[in-house]
Amino acid sequence: MQMNNLARLFNCVQLKINSRTALPSYQLANTLNTTSFLSDQAASDPTLTEKPKRPINAFLRYYQSVRPILQAKNPTVSLMDISKLVSAQWKDLNATKKTKLQREFNADHAIWLQKNAKYLEQLTDQRKQDIRQARADKAAKRAKREHRKKLKELGRPKRPLTAFLLYHFDKRPNKLTKDQIKSLVKQHALEWSHMSNEEKDQYNKRSAEALAKYREDVAQWEKEMIARDHVDVVRRKHAANIPTVARKDR
Repeated sequence: MQMNNLARLFNCVQLKINSRTALPSYQLANTLNTTSFLSDQAASDPTLTEKPKRPINAFLRYYQSVRPILQAKNPTVSLMDISKLVSAQWKDLNATKKTKLQREFNADHAIWLQKNAKYLEQLTDQRKQDIRQARADKAAKRAKREHRKKLKELGRPKRPLTAFLLYHFDKRPNKLTKDQIKSLVKQHALEWSHMSNEEKDQYNKRSAEALAKYREDVAQWEKEMIARDHVDVVRRKHAANIPTVARKDR
């Protein structure tokens, strides 16, 4: 992580929840605290009335009612594990209680639909387009984060350091603050720009050797991923090598 951040720094120097679906427990903590882009738009434009908040579904109503109780009984348990406990209890909850919660949601949802329709009438076509684009951008960023997370979990080989970063780390002392690191990167970038090709040669060779090994490791890793049916993490240019049988099975 530190190396990735440092690489980005060097580059700079050189240049809601769906109302009908209960979310998986691992997403609940973040979802309950999110606000919609439309609400942000209303806050930035005093001529707009505030966007009505979508009511939470039956499962989340139950979640909010039992979470404090479970947290009090299990103070050392993480929120993710608490969410798993709630999900398990929800599965065993009797039909009468579930129906009651669903009716509460249906009533609130009907009111929300009316209020939301009135709110949307205020929006110009351009603002609606901006909102759609912002949502698409947000979804794309989320998908990218999830993809990176999956690559890490599946053990994709890490890209090696560039020649400059090898030089930087060779000269950088340990235990520096962020400001000190930032200043040192700038200093080393300036030094690097004035170095001769001969002086850079040892770092370029080390970088090239590491890069060649990295490419071999990635190629082998991708073969393993195809065998394990994780085709989505394989680079597109290599996806054509996936056996026809594997494609048909998917």
